[in-house]
Amino acid sequence: MNKRAGLVVLAVMVGLGATAALAQEQKRIPGDKRRGEEREIRMREEWFDLQRALDKELTAGKQRARAVEEQRLAMAQPGLAAVPGSWAPVGPSPMTMPGWTMGRVAGRVSALVVSPISESVMFLGTASGGLWKTTDGGANWSAAFDSVGTQTIGALAIDPNDANRLWVGTGEQRQKCSDYFGMGLFRSLDGGATFTDRNGSGSTELGLSNVTAVAVKPGDSNLILAGGPGECVGGAFAAGGLRRSTDGGTTWSLVLAGPTNDVIFDPLSPNIVYAAVGSGTTDPNGGLYRSTDSGATWSALSNGVPTGAAAGRTRLAMAPTNRQVLYALVNRAAGGTGLYRTVDGGTTWTLRNNAACDGQCTYNLTLDVSPTNSDTVIVGAVRIYRSTNGGTTLSVLTTTWGSSQKVHQDTHVVRYSRTNGSRFWVGSDGGLWRTDDAGTNYSNLNANLNITQFYDVAVHPTNSGLILGGSQDNSSERRSTSSVWDVVTITGDGFTNAWDPGNTNYAFIESYPTTAGPNIYRSSTGGGVNSFSGIGRTGISSGASVFPWKTEFVVMNSGATSYLVTGSSHLYRANARAASVTWTAISGNLAASVLSALGPLPSGVLYAGFQNGKVFRTSNAYAAAVTWTDVTGGLPSGWVSDLAVDAANSQRVFATRSVFGGSKLYGSTTGGTTWTALGSGLPDVPANTVVIDPLAPQRLFVGTDLGVYVSEDGGATFVPQMTGLPLGAVVTDLEIDDSPHLLTAGTYGRGAWQLTLP
Repeated sequence: MNKRAGLVVLAVMVGLGATAALAQEQKRIPGDKRRGEEREIRMREEWFDLQRALDKELTAGKQRARAVEEQRLAMAQPGLAAVPGSWAPVGPSPMTMPGWTMGRVAGRVSALVVSPISESVMFLGTASGGLWKTTDGGANWSAAFDSVGTQTIGALAIDPNDANRLWVGTGEQRQKCSDYFGMGLFRSLDGGATFTDRNGSGSTELGLSNVTAVAVKPGDSNLILAGGPGECVGGAFAAGGLRRSTDGGTTWSLVLAGPTNDVIFDPLSPNIVYAAVGSGTTDPNGGLYRSTDSGATWSALSNGVPTGAAAGRTRLAMAPTNRQVLYALVNRAAGGTGLYRTVDGGTTWTLRNNAACDGQCTYNLTLDVSPTNSDTVIVGAVRIYRSTNGGTTLSVLTTTWGSSQKVHQDTHVVRYSRTNGSRFWVGSDGGLWRTDDAGTNYSNLNANLNITQFYDVAVHPTNSGLILGGSQDNSSERRSTSSVWDVVTITGDGFTNAWDPGNTNYAFIESYPTTAGPNIYRSSTGGGVNSFSGIGRTGISSGASVFPWKTEFVVMNSGATSYLVTGSSHLYRANARAASVTWTAISGNLAASVLSALGPLPSGVLYAGFQNGKVFRTSNAYAAAVTWTDVTGGLPSGWVSDLAVDAANSQRVFATRSVFGGSKLYGSTTGGTTWTALGSGLPDVPANTVVIDPLAPQRLFVGTDLGVYVSEDGGATFVPQMTGLPLGAVVTDLEIDDSPHLLTAGTYGRGAWQLTLP
């Protein structure tokens, strides 16, 4: 069959300076999460920023929002020339962790709100997997945000005056440009069935692409407070702050500057409001604030708690049994995380615990107070902790990372029941759990959640139901025939995947690199659970080629032999099936940059794209001495995110760019010596992946940060290919098969999807 000879993936790499830091710091065994993953989190942030060129002076969130509206208009055109058919989800819904106490895992949870009428009704917000609703306490979930245009949720609030009114703040909670951007604030009047934006316009617009805090005044559904970091401009958020509306979100005014993390109305004296501001280390308005006029004016609370730039990231919670008692969890700019408490409504604060976070506290930091005892507080960091003495001591509630852990690490949400002091929910990088006995036992609530963040997928060459995927913080997994996938090897993040097209018993996955080189695992028995083991790095010179945190590789089959090809600044080749893998350098430093994309053919033709926009080509990738030709031609500088080569014509190649601004797709019919800007109709957001239909070579599909687009004229013009796919889904990888004629999409937040092609 005319299958793709290698793996086309989202371009992912970091700059040489960042990878040097990675090499210096990487000393742990991959998958060892006992001390958190600060280094991995930082590498992921740098990967996101660099490949999207976010250091440029652009307002990325607004640019993405405009692209969403253009996509809607294109989809509404009569006679839309998309391929007939509808996308179908294929999971994970969710993933098994074989033998692990925590049970199935799903993906990163960012927000949770429980109905005040019935705790069976909940809304779950995710980092990039949309909004989900349950009416049976988490036994079943339904997607509730698939027509809005973004899948990134930062804050949720149910109107205390009307339980059918739901407010949704979009954009990820952590308030960094290295997260997916939102589209401001939305409201539902019918329990999450439909949504309208409440961002205002003109001089009274909300002005926040990421909303990380929202609250409704008790007794007045028209008075809303919404806060966040503002807009991503030039790689950093600007114009963050707390906004106030007195007309239900039609108009807004700025009432407090600085990125807002939490807003809390006093439920019995709703003119009193508290806010936690400032996640950066240079924000002069960081710290805690109180208002006595429903949020119109604010006073800083400074007696005993860090303020201004010293505050760092701050979270806030109020005790339901005593509204004068509040706790603040402060990841201080100078270092360390303190748990502070006030017993007089914020006038004075005392430091109760000076080591209240066990790591990566700019990533996972949350808290809540018991509904029955103001001295009992839950803190979420890497793991979850409880204090029963007002924060003086914190006791961990789960084991360290390993098979006996009851919930997934990296906690972003803890929420107490409003009536039951023994019940609380925990949301983390793995999904949602609930305890009904104060943390001794936990129920897994991941049910049918499809929120996995895939960096890459690989489809079996002869069985489209067999898929490998590499996901954020949930390792690498394999699908057989259902929507439930199995984690095959615990590695932390999982990245690139591949099957050996010459012998599909051999499957390959990847995780973080080490100082010695890439970290590639191999199975020789079809890729089942616990069948993978790391392959050697002999022959790789880490001094000559420091590998990025997500490394590209492909498997090329020449008949009797299959070869692995990988690289960074240098490219390396190895016998994919050798009992003892030895690598051979097949290039020098080709581009004075780092590898970001590979486009192979079985004949030995191989294109290599780099972070700086360079592209090189060889026609003898199997030879003892491989020769390379610079075929960058007129390509612009900037990240080459993917390369697709026509299997019937090696001179015909396409390259995508994962940046804002300029053309997203370039094509060449001369092997790269000349390139033509293509892609009319593609949105002005990063393009991550491109494939050529082997049965209709003029048909191309491009995966973007706003979904999938199709061209029937060789890439000249595109229209959305979105029927059935959630709007705003970030598509990181596309794989195409000729028999069955099937397109598979890997998304960063909504798992994998397949489309049967005509």
